[in-house]
Amino acid sequence: MSFAKIVQLIGIILVLNALYFGIAKDSMKVEVLLLFIGGMVFYAGRIVEKRRK
Repeated sequence: MSFAKIVQLIGIILVLNALYFGIAKDSMKVEVLLLFIGGMVFYAGRIVEKRRK
């Protein structure tokens, strides 16, 4: 598994955690923050993947 795919997987896990915080903990602030961070981490993985090809 490449480094870019691992970074993308981490981003997806962060987004899933954001959904958990939004539904179970009812914390909109943490949910939006984790959604943003997870999206940026995933996008960083996409950029790394494109540069390697």
